[in-house]
Amino acid sequence: MVKKRPRDECEEGAAVEFSELSCFLKVEEANIRTMSSQLLNKDLVSCIEATKALEARTTSQPDFTTAITSGLVAEVRKEMMTCYRLGVRLESYVDTFAPPLAAGGTAGVSAEVQEAIASHIRALTTGCADGLSRMLAFEKEHAIMRTKCTDDDVWKRYCSVLQDNQLHDLTKALLQTHSDLLMVGNTICNNLQHLRSDCADTEMNSYY
Repeated sequence: MVKKRPRDECEEGAAVEFSELSCFLKVEEANIRTMSSQLLNKDLVSCIEATKALEARTTSQPDFTTAITSGLVAEVRKEMMTCYRLGVRLESYVDTFAPPLAAGGTAGVSAEVQEAIASHIRALTTGCADGLSRMLAFEKEHAIMRTKCTDDDVWKRYCSVLQDNQLHDLTKALLQTHSDLLMVGNTICNNLQHLRSDCADTEMNSYY
């Protein structure tokens, strides 16, 4: 039979000493915020410009085979990986503004704004991950069906349709990523000033 602890013991156990963890996280928060200028003014702008240029090149491709042989598909895959990593770093930065879960008043408003910004960033990372997964799935489909199709005429028809869909999905992934990057940039520009990062006039702490 499980013996329940007395209420006073539970309350005493809740007062855990975590000063070392707190100091460590403050240093991590400072490091994350230090790189925020590079993320917002350099990396984010660079990704927006890169995806826009790649989308224009993809649209002009006559077929998916040409896109592969020219190295465009590899460039798109590399850029989407870069955008995914950027999204993760941006979310880490925005998360440093999250007040305690029990916060209310203006700190509560800050939490809502922080979560709204983070949701747009998560849409970016999710879109990039899904796009990369679809690229792999198409390649897997191509390899499997090539080994199963014994009729050359059937394979040629199937391969033509499959590659059309691959080129369409490549363009779609770039368009979506470019749109998500712009949304993240606009959301941060319009709402970042509403977040609270200081604890000077309140007992509330930031995320770390």
